[in-house]
Amino acid sequence: MSRPQKYTDSEIVAAAQALIAEGEEINPTRVRVQLGGGNVNRIKAIIAGMPRGRAPHQALAANVPGALKRELQHLTTEASREILLVVAKYWGTAPATSTNTMGEENERLRNRIEDLEAGALAASERIAVAENERSEKDAALRQLAIERDDLVRNLGSLQSALRNAEADVRAAQRSIDGIERNRREDREQIRDLHNRIEGMIGEIAQLTAKAAGPSQRERPRGGGSS
Repeated sequence: MSRPQKYTDSEIVAAAQALIAEGEEINPTRVRVQLGGGNVNRIKAIIAGMPRGRAPHQALAANVPGALKRELQHLTTEASREILLVVAKYWGTAPATSTNTMGEENERLRNRIEDLEAGALAASERIAVAENERSEKDAALRQLAIERDDLVRNLGSLQSALRNAEADVRAAQRSIDGIERNRREDREQIRDLHNRIEGMIGEIAQLTAKAAGPSQRERPRGGGSS
């Protein structure tokens, strides 16, 4: 799931329009400074999609009522007059400076501003790269968390299967013990039967001997009388 954007498209467009209304040229770095943050690549894409027709502040001014617009124009004229008086007063008391010196100073300041903007743009790009890397790391961490949860679930299943297998082994051992006990009982019964059979055989032999004894004694007496 992607992270929510810190600034909406409307807020980025409003920041760019505010710079245009102040007479400033817009670029991703200036808009980012105006916002106080944001992704440079996203700001650049939104700025590129802004209409290039009538200035945004003129389009907004068309919706202002006439009376309010005249009042604002009056206030703007008064403010401009006050600003001009202040500048004239300062200019009159400031030491004279050559045009060349002022131009050089302005050029130096302009170069310095461009250097700062370039540095800020590079820093913003590094920040964007870092944010992308962080997003990738977050995605990797989420994937690791998913894999960890899967491992935990699989471990639980394996533990449950192991418990079931141990229960089956115990049940099988009980069955084996019962079979061994029955075999021992069967062997004892067989020995008992064998002993009884042997006793019966002995008894039969004794009875047979007893039955054969009187007949053998009677035969000699019968032979003498003939």
